[in-house]
Amino acid sequence: MKNKILISALLFAGIMSVGIAQEKNVRKAKSMLGKQNLPEAVTLIDAAIQNPETSGSFEAWWYRGKIYLSVATNPLVARSYTNPADIAKESLEKAAQLDPGKVLMMRQDLANLAGLFYDRGAAAFGEKSYAEAVTDFEKSVEISMMDGVYDTNAVFNAALSAFNADGMLETSIKYFKELVDAQWENSTACIYLAEAYLMNQQNAEAQAAMDAGLQMFPEDKNIYLSASSIYIRTGENEKAANILNAALIKWASDPTFQRYLGVSYMNEGKEVEAEAAFKKAIELNPEYMDAFIDLGNLYLEKGNRLSTEANELPLEETEKYEELTAQAKEAFGLAIPYLEKIVAKDANNLSVLQILRELYIRVGDTAKAGEMKAKIDELSGAAE
Repeated sequence: MKNKILISALLFAGIMSVGIAQEKNVRKAKSMLGKQNLPEAVTLIDAAIQNPETSGSFEAWWYRGKIYLSVATNPLVARSYTNPADIAKESLEKAAQLDPGKVLMMRQDLANLAGLFYDRGAAAFGEKSYAEAVTDFEKSVEISMMDGVYDTNAVFNAALSAFNADGMLETSIKYFKELVDAQWENSTACIYLAEAYLMNQQNAEAQAAMDAGLQMFPEDKNIYLSASSIYIRTGENEKAANILNAALIKWASDPTFQRYLGVSYMNEGKEVEAEAAFKKAIELNPEYMDAFIDLGNLYLEKGNRLSTEANELPLEETEKYEELTAQAKEAFGLAIPYLEKIVAKDANNLSVLQILRELYIRVGDTAKAGEMKAKIDELSGAAE
């Protein structure tokens, strides 16, 4: 009997010594972390979490997260390990699962690790490694959420990275929509959400996103510009014009709203209204080259329309033919000064030079047409 008691006591003592040894490993690992002896700290803490006696210890997993976080932020040490930041994340997640009530104790470590992944995401984005950036920003979001923090900036950057990445449009829509639904006080999420929907051929959803943006940000100029642009590009020019006219009540002196209004009218075939809007845009900004191009195109399209109508007349309608031809020539002539203004600013604009040459031919100015041809040949390398 005494032998059996002795054996039992020895076994118990052995078990206790193993447990104490593993707890000692945790304490030693903490000490090595404090001394920045990270390789030794890693060896000790990895042994502790692999042993049944301490594998369920909150403290062991927490300190494993701390240690690997320190490794990840030390470039000289980190290169000897594979994905130390991910190991830190997994370790802190495990600690939180083991004792959710102690998550507050890890707050600083969670913030530091979330910041590490955020910075990595920003670096990857800067290098145009957009898919990698998405992953890093997502990890930053997940870590912050462990502390109950919804990091809208990290979510936005994950969405923006996915927007720029190949084949990740659905992911970008998911995150942008998440921000909009959370009533994030930044109109950019609405704007990008609409653009992502449009790229994904979801026109109705793009329009709905802009409608929501107009409700959420009624004093935001960018929302009005983006909403009108979305409606123009989806063929809803009347709706675009309504949005732009509402914007012009608030920002009457904004030339961009006037130009967009002109585009919407032009698309509807409202030449008179489009002409007035483009001219107003130029009056507000005499150097607004896009408005010069639009107004020139308006007159060019009008001239082409009148020429087509004239050419489609029966041969006996000579008088009507001459009337329409004269009107077309007048429209072509009106386009010329605006396109000349563009060439004065950008002498190498080949497409405008080609249009100008055609216009000079249409109005019978062969000398100017010849000048344009010489410039075109020079730019295209075709001069002999």
